[in-house]
Amino acid sequence: MKSREDTRRAANLEALGRRLPGLAELLRAEAASEAAVPGTEAAPFLLAETPSGWPSARLPGGAWLHSSRDPRLEASRLAASAEGSADAILVLGFGLGYLPEALLAAGAERVIVCEAEPRALLAALGARDLGPILGDERLGFVLGGEPDAAVTALELSGASRAALLGLPAAEAASPAWYRAVRAAASRWNAKGAVNEATLRRFGRLWVRNLSANVGRVASCPGVERLAGLAAGLPAIVLAAGPSLDEVLPSIREIAQRAIVVCVDTALRGLLRSGLEPDFLVVVDPQFWNWRHLAGLAAPLSILVSESAAWPAVFRFPCRRTFLGGSLFPLGRRLEAASGRKGLLGAGGSVATSAWDLARLMGAEPIWMAGLDLGYPGGKTHARASLFEQRSLAAGTRLAPASSAQAGALFGARSFSAPAAGGGSVLTDERMSLYAWWFESRLARPGSPKTLSLCPAGLAIPGMAAGSLEELLALPPRRREIEARLGALAGIEAPASAREGARAGLAALKAELGQIAREAREAARTAARGRAELAAGGSCRVELAALAAADERILGNAARDLVGFLLPPAAELVGRAARDLGESLERSERLYRQTAESAEYQLERLAAADLG
Repeated sequence: MKSREDTRRAANLEALGRRLPGLAELLRAEAASEAAVPGTEAAPFLLAETPSGWPSARLPGGAWLHSSRDPRLEASRLAASAEGSADAILVLGFGLGYLPEALLAAGAERVIVCEAEPRALLAALGARDLGPILGDERLGFVLGGEPDAAVTALELSGASRAALLGLPAAEAASPAWYRAVRAAASRWNAKGAVNEATLRRFGRLWVRNLSANVGRVASCPGVERLAGLAAGLPAIVLAAGPSLDEVLPSIREIAQRAIVVCVDTALRGLLRSGLEPDFLVVVDPQFWNWRHLAGLAAPLSILVSESAAWPAVFRFPCRRTFLGGSLFPLGRRLEAASGRKGLLGAGGSVATSAWDLARLMGAEPIWMAGLDLGYPGGKTHARASLFEQRSLAAGTRLAPASSAQAGALFGARSFSAPAAGGGSVLTDERMSLYAWWFESRLARPGSPKTLSLCPAGLAIPGMAAGSLEELLALPPRRREIEARLGALAGIEAPASAREGARAGLAALKAELGQIAREAREAARTAARGRAELAAGGSCRVELAALAAADERILGNAARDLVGFLLPPAAELVGRAARDLGESLERSERLYRQTAESAEYQLERLAAADLG
């Protein structure tokens, strides 16, 4: 006869299985394994009654997982402490499920439970009726295994920032695992901070470039048309790290055996070796990045870029041009009107986009050259890169090139980390974030086998060591590669793309104009309200007008484009306003900034040429 615990567990597993069948099966297998050898495993925790009537639990050592008096009230208080700006919450330790339950009840967007011990989750399923939260689409799990799986879960959830809330007793029971989860989540959050800083620095540049490249959005086919092109073929991705110098002497032989994907910073060295790449990837929007291509030509290469690239990139002599989907609201809006392009991964480095292009094309294995993500031997770049050449050209007796390299080595909070081939290598926080991007992508199901030709570079979990000898032992495939590349000649953007872009651009200008007018008038209304208050009067009329203006602005389809150039929300809002007058002053400033953002983009788009 089934016990109440068995019946409850079966019902909870059924509820879980309707949404996460793989996890439910794993837990059923755990239960079967325990049942096969009864008494060989100590219970992960002991249930205990509380004055509130809600069960709590103690670990075998005596530590309480939850409050001994009211575990639900404790969980509600802890849930209320979650960081407001986070759109995902990692819960470290499931316990009896009180904390994820409280977070979901409070309206959390995403809750990801990280539990080190499958047995602990299994025991919890027998302790309480958890069907309602197990069926909630906002709840996910990372159950044992590699702690970095928490990062994969965050990526797949679509979140942008995570808060961490933990059960101290659960963390103390498996300290190494939970420490690793915390470290992985911190790296992931750091990526978001870097992205925000980049946005603030380059937001207007992206808008300028996108406005100049509107015609390219309409005329260039998207990278989604390249999907599967390299299925069954190997590829080599060339980045511009120091180890590229070890590969370039063999690159012509390698090209007979693999598709060659080159990042912009590595092109100069590749051309000096007498070879044009099959694909050249350029995604950085800055003028100085264009300098890596200036004066060069690769008429046999296919350029893969992004609509926010420096406009001169699209005048580079090449065979064809394909666009990856834009990561920015303006680009996405234009693509929605003219035809979507297909996204390439963006991990902060052009090498991440180049690897993702090879993945999209179906290449396997993918060999990485020049991806050192560190400073092996004190070097920063391959010898023929523009960085290295500029440093050497600028060197003087009192300020030699080695001084510039030292600035690069020690100007970005550098530290030692394990090298791919053993020992250690000097790296920095920025490059470790790039390494984390590769690590998280390689951990995803279906990711292609990826091999590193950079033994002295930074070790990347999931990226195995490869050798030139192994690569050169592959059979020649160049004739087949050229046939597949030749088949791209007939691929064009849809015939309707230009008219779609024209109509979309006209609608966008109208929407931006409306926001600009509404925001300017709202700023004047807020100023009048402040004046009324200062004179001892009421500002009810102004407040009602501002509420109506907010509704119209937030209902405008271009609101995301305008918000793209505004400062972060925390900076806009700041501390709580002391009184209504200060609140109106802040509102006036926000409306002015909103109007300026809309007007800037409208001014840029006014000169956009669709050809």
